[in-house]
Amino acid sequence: MRRNRATLALVGLVVAAVAAVAFVGLGAATVTTDSANFTSVGNDSLANQTIDVTNDTRSLYVELDNDTATASEPVEVAVFEVDADGNETEVDRVQISAADGTTELYEFDSLDPANVSTYRVEVLGTASAIDSSALDVGTVAAVSSGGGFLSGSSGGLSIGAIAVVAVGGYLALKED
Repeated sequence: MRRNRATLALVGLVVAAVAAVAFVGLGAATVTTDSANFTSVGNDSLANQTIDVTNDTRSLYVELDNDTATASEPVEVAVFEVDADGNETEVDRVQISAADGTTELYEFDSLDPANVSTYRVEVLGTASAIDSSALDVGTVAAVSSGGGFLSGSSGGLSIGAIAVVAVGGYLALKED
């Protein structure tokens, strides 16, 4: 009986660790949204893209890769709505950084394709610290789903999947 409780405790600890990593992450890279906490970045325009969106577009993204390329300093990302007359309104500004061997992804998902069909994404930083291949700017397509079992997850593991593992581990190890 003591052995089964120890095994159950170990399974619970593993499930808790997986949940913590899935929901909190490892803290190696950051997206900072409060401009008061931005660190100073260079004023070089590293990317400046105008992107058309439709109802089939879920979000815009900027990926900073410090794994297969060099991105040794943070970058500042600004997202602008562009109206039919070409006037721009800034709708978001963040700073992203990626620790050595990591990649950080920023997504802007507050799109309004019914009223705004064009956005501009500008990335500022120090050109000598960021390889051009370290940045990727693009769109994520909206994908419809059937709403099946354990649907609705936006992370690597859903809460439902973790619950199934935890209950399965408990049932497999409990005494009759």
